[in-house]
Amino acid sequence: MYPRADTFHPHEKCNPLTPTPPSTGRSMRLYIVRHAQSANNALDTPSLQNSGRSADPSLTAKGFQQAEALGRFVGDELGEACGKVEPQHAIRRMVVSPMRRCMLTAGPAAKVLGIPIEVKGDLFEHGGCFEGARDDSGGVVGCTGLTKSQLESEFPGCVVPDELVGGWWTRQQGCETVPQAQERIRAVAAWLWSVAEAWKKEDGAMCIVVHGMFIDILIKVLTGVALTTGKQQAVYCSKNAGVHVLELRASLGGGNVAGLQRFNVLEHMPAAMQTGGSVEGLDDCYMHEGTA
Repeated sequence: MYPRADTFHPHEKCNPLTPTPPSTGRSMRLYIVRHAQSANNALDTPSLQNSGRSADPSLTAKGFQQAEALGRFVGDELGEACGKVEPQHAIRRMVVSPMRRCMLTAGPAAKVLGIPIEVKGDLFEHGGCFEGARDDSGGVVGCTGLTKSQLESEFPGCVVPDELVGGWWTRQQGCETVPQAQERIRAVAAWLWSVAEAWKKEDGAMCIVVHGMFIDILIKVLTGVALTTGKQQAVYCSKNAGVHVLELRASLGGGNVAGLQRFNVLEHMPAAMQTGGSVEGLDDCYMHEGTA
């Protein structure tokens, strides 16, 4: 039951990631985090059509600061030891894109929580891993992405499936199109619902660290928004290192419900540290899909 108007004090300090009132029932808490600022994000033209972009960039200096701030925030607000969230809402599992910018973003948070990073090969950003641009004389050339051994060497302690022994992308795949990305992310959403169906309170919450356009498509799939290509009527614009809070209420008999409870939680970063989240960036990805 919500508090009466005469007993609710809006200026009292509260955890921004704890719903009011507390949630009830069998709903799995899912935190979705966009990676911190990457070198590609900081380009004057951070577009898939920019042949100067990196196939798998690192973070900028500001991006590393964002990742550290995120780690402190997660430890202070979302860890089991902090005592600020219900036990079932404390992060006990962190699943991360195999792209370097997401792995670097997840590192500080995983360390403070004392949990391993689980790498999932299909959480990569629209486009995949590639160099060049279609207008270049050499066209688009796919790259393998980080292999299992490279991930384990660069990020000690991470859990990498054997299927990534040769990487998670190929030279022949080039640049993934928007329809291909949408189909892949539909499968990711189905996986999340399967996890939610088996969820128990003692499992705690899951956090996934992924990408801007990936998040836009995933939230649309989870909330039943029709997926289209080309010009979009609405896009979900994620800030770098921003946190989104969802609850997935799975029903074995159908009728799953996804609740978007918070979007772009940024209390861990001052305004001067915040980057990303432009409409233009997502619009460009949809309007020039598949062109690298």
